Amino acid sequence: MENSNNQYLYEVENNRRSNGSGIIIFLSVLAILLAIAGALLLREMLKARYEKQVVSLQAREISDERDLLIGQLDDLDVRYAQLSKEHEDLRQLFDAERRRANQLRAQLQGVGPIGKGEAMPIREQIEQLEEQLATYEDQIAMLLEENETLSIENAQIRSNLAQAHIFNQELEQEKDILLEKVNIASMINISNVDVLALRERRRWDEPTVSARRADKISICFNVNRNLIAEPGERDFYIRIIDPNNEVLTKSQEDTMPFEGETIQYSIKETINFQNVSVDVCTEWVQEESFKRGFYSVVVFCEGNEVGYKLIELE
Repeated sequence: MENSNNQYLYEVENNRRSNGSGIIIFLSVLAILLAIAGALLLREMLKARYEKQVVSLQAREISDERDLLIGQLDDLDVRYAQLSKEHEDLRQLFDAERRRANQLRAQLQGVGPIGKGEAMPIREQIEQLEEQLATYEDQIAMLLEENETLSIENAQIRSNLAQAHIFNQELEQEKDILLEKVNIASMINISNVDVLALRERRRWDEPTVSARRADKISICFNVNRNLIAEPGERDFYIRIIDPNNEVLTKSQEDTMPFEGETIQYSIKETINFQNVSVDVCTEWVQEESFKRGFYSVVVFCEGNEVGYKLIELE
């Protein structure tokens, strides 16, 4: 009988110990799971914080990029304004470059946040403006230096030679011809670029700013008088770039050379240039609807970009 009781007590004690071990194992597993869950939660919190910091940094970089580009355009505007003030005879040329700079500034200030890829075309145009300005400044400095040298030589010749007067007259004539060529410029240039979206009506076309209503885009400009350019036919190529930065074109074969590359154009107009001012108007008619956004219109002649206009269709 006593052995039976002892056996019973032994089994009860074993069961108690087994139950206690099971609870300890359960609590251990639960603690491990909670630790893993906590670690995962912490990792997600750190990841979210990092992504927020990255977004903030990118936004700051975009803002800095815009401010930098606008600062460059402001500097260009000041320098071109100074050149226009100092050289009245070249004001038309310098004012045209200022208008290009102001158009780029308006484009930067009139659109939403821009990324590095979207800023690249604008940055390239700014660099072109800066390079062109440096060229103008170098040419003017060279001419001033040449003029100063010529003046010294003329003074010496007049004081030493009896026939210096005739030589000076010829030299002055050559200088005047050189200055006239610089003032007029040898390349064909245009002004008064006017771009309008039109809605076709029965009797006339009506201007519109609505992309949905627009049926075509009208481009007009004035080919400026140029006394030293060779008279004859001139081809004007017009590129219309839509809000997706794609060139509107009728055929993939409509291409032209520009700065060592082959680029597409939208419209080609040929005129008979006879050294006098000529008004040119043409149209881009599109069967499908126009997209909403900004359209850039760039005019080329003889391998040079001679005109630019930006419009917005709502």
